Amino acid sequence: MLNFIGIGSAFNTQLGNTSAFIKKKDSLLLIDSGGTVFHRLRELNILKELKKIYIVITHTHPDHVGSLGEVIFYSYYILGHKPTVFFPNRELMKSFLTSIGVSQEMYLLESSSKVGFANENLGEINVEFLPVSHVKTIPAYGFVMRQMEGVFYYSGDSNHIENEIVTRFKNGEIDRIYQDTCGLDYEGNSHMSLRKLKETINSDLRNKVYCMHLDQHIDPKEIEHQGFHVVK
Repeated sequence: MLNFIGIGSAFNTQLGNTSAFIKKKDSLLLIDSGGTVFHRLRELNILKELKKIYIVITHTHPDHVGSLGEVIFYSYYILGHKPTVFFPNRELMKSFLTSIGVSQEMYLLESSSKVGFANENLGEINVEFLPVSHVKTIPAYGFVMRQMEGVFYYSGDSNHIENEIVTRFKNGEIDRIYQDTCGLDYEGNSHMSLRKLKETINSDLRNKVYCMHLDQHIDPKEIEHQGFHVVK
C-alpha cells in the first residue's frame, strides 16, 4: 500500500498537497512533489540517510511539482546522489527544472511511457504512463505501477477513468485504484466528482478504490458511505 504525505487538492492546503511514497530501508519512491511536500518529508525524517530516490511526476501543476526542485537539491547536495525523475514529456520536464535553477547534472530523467527499474530494497518496479483528461494547457498522466505488493492505478489529476483501466480493474489485472476525487460537480470540471466516480465503479469493486486529492467541498464520511476508501 502507498503511504500519503498529503491528500488535499491545490486549494485544500490544510490536508497538504497530494503525494504518496514507498520507503524501504534507504530507498524511496516518491509520487509527485507539490509545494508542501519537501517540508513534510523533512518533518517526518523520510529523507534521512537515503541512498536512492525515485520520483514519479504526473503533471507540472504547482501542487504536484512545487517542491521538486528542493527534493533534487537536497538529494544532490546533502545526500550526495542524483535522484531519478520519471515523466513522459522529456522536454517539458527539462525546461521546467532549468527554469527553477536545477541543472541537468543534478538528476537523471527517464521519459519513456513504459519504464522499469530494480532496486535492492524496493524490488522490481514497472511504470506504464497513460495520458489522462485534466486540463488543456499542459499534459497530464496517470500510471499503472507493478511492484512486489501487486499492481495499482494512480490517476494523478483527472476527471475521468479510461475504459481500458476500468476493464483491467474488473478483470483483476489491477488490484486497486487511487483516484482524484472532489465534491464540486459541474460541466468541465478538471477533477473527478464523487458522483461521476460512483457512476464509473460498480459497488462490488469500490472497496478497492482509494480517493485522494480531496477538495473542501467533499465529506470523507460520504466517500466511505458510498463504499470507497479515503487515503491515509
